[in-house]
Amino acid sequence: MKLFSHTNHMPTTRASLFHTNVSIEEASLIVIPAPWEVTVSTRSGTALGPETILKASYQLGLYSPRFPNIDQISIAMLPIPHDWKILSDTLRHDTAGYIHALELGIQYTTMPKSILQKINSHTRLFLDELKNKALNYLNKGKIVSVVGGEHIVALGLVEALTEKYSNFGMLHLNAHATLHKAYQGFTYSHASLMHNVLKLPQVETVVQIGLRDYTKEEAQVIDSSKGRIITFLNDTLKAEKFQGITWDTSCKKIIDALPEHIYISFDIDSLDASLCPSTGTPVPGGLGFDEVCYLFKCLVNAGKKVIGFDLCEVSPGEQFDLDAQVGSRMLYQLALTTAASQNTLNS
Repeated sequence: MKLFSHTNHMPTTRASLFHTNVSIEEASLIVIPAPWEVTVSTRSGTALGPETILKASYQLGLYSPRFPNIDQISIAMLPIPHDWKILSDTLRHDTAGYIHALELGIQYTTMPKSILQKINSHTRLFLDELKNKALNYLNKGKIVSVVGGEHIVALGLVEALTEKYSNFGMLHLNAHATLHKAYQGFTYSHASLMHNVLKLPQVETVVQIGLRDYTKEEAQVIDSSKGRIITFLNDTLKAEKFQGITWDTSCKKIIDALPEHIYISFDIDSLDASLCPSTGTPVPGGLGFDEVCYLFKCLVNAGKKVIGFDLCEVSPGEQFDLDAQVGSRMLYQLALTTAASQNTLNS
């Protein structure tokens, strides 16, 4: 059963990300935009993330002292699938009322199951569409990434990668653990991403950094994972910094916990909240932009291979759109890092 009208053939048009002039056929790195925000539990807006990042990318100065100009990376963003956005908006109407009822103290177990069944089934079909789209490009030898949208969109790409790689690790940058079994009853909630990822045996380890907002139950999942989940808490990283331990030392510990092949899952709220004030669930504290860039540089220098990535939960702000500027620049850094790790940068 197909939920959407678009097909998986390779389109010839693309969004002009970073003003690069690379066709989809020529591109080695494909960005799939996923305008989806069905289960967001607080502020909405992240479905506009791909469009927001695309527009802001036109303003970037593309020279990087770490890597060559991005024109030397064959990167292309697929056209934004408006049918995904329309369906997301339609389903969001149902979930908004449902979540409001929860906020009033009504238990989801006492509400009609039809809403949950509808949301869960449609989200699964959406993820299958995204997975198939990703596989289409992976099978053509492309590196594939996804830009959301709420963070659950990453699951479709990760599932696709499990059909190409027998084992890999995940570097998860997030303020939240996303280890809820089915947050608010949604099997595919943004707060349940890692719970779903850990069902995939090909994901051998998940290394989380930036974590600073999680529950006792999620902490128990981490503690009982027998080392499959390795967490570098924000409090721990900051305490080490205050005690004089360099960020370089911390980065080496993070990298040592990762296998050779890694997937980077990046929630924008892993950054300091001042850098992403419009994201759905901002949390005080967090990583600095330069700290993340340095970590990525260390990943490449250590010989790690980035096999894919996502960037999620960017929402448009007001007036001067800091969220969009930070989001587009982080996408740029993720693309550079991935290409450099795969030796696809031209010298």
